[in-house]
Amino acid sequence: MSRRAATEVPRLGRGIPAWTLRAAVLLTGVLVIAIPSTEGAMWGALFILTPTILASVYAPASPAPIAVVIGAAVLAALTGDDPLRPAVLAMIPAVHLFHLSCAIAGLVPALGRLHPRALRRPAIRFLLVQAVVFGFVGVAALLPVTRIPAAIEITALAGLLVIALILLWWHRQSNLRGRDDSHTGGGAH
Repeated sequence: MSRRAATEVPRLGRGIPAWTLRAAVLLTGVLVIAIPSTEGAMWGALFILTPTILASVYAPASPAPIAVVIGAAVLAALTGDDPLRPAVLAMIPAVHLFHLSCAIAGLVPALGRLHPRALRRPAIRFLLVQAVVFGFVGVAALLPVTRIPAAIEITALAGLLVIALILLWWHRQSNLRGRDDSHTGGGAH
């Protein structure tokens, strides 16, 4: 084999190059920084988050992305009073998109390619998670901000206990039948 043939990179055909996935990590990281900075976030925190985002671009499968997620949550908690303010509501999908882009970029080798069809299920899951989260936000917006009577709190806790007991019973029944597929969503037996 010639020296030239050994250094050539083979063409992999169709697909998204891995560098575009790393660019998506960078863009979503910039979005995660931009949102708290509109609320007057501390520049020191942004100064710490920027190299962490760059580390996430370099190594998306490292612990660096979780440091960005935690830092963004801390900044959102420290920069305002209302938990349902627009910046927090914008931060929810931005941080989730950053996390998802890091996960996908961490799976694809640096010189690899990813077929666009492989992004369909993560995109659907992203939309479903966001729909559920904003459903919970809608419920939280309807909750009273005053003190809740003890009877209502006890009733809610009892309801949660009943739900937990039903889930435990369901899990135990699936184990008794010899099927421990509750963590995978099912399977053919």
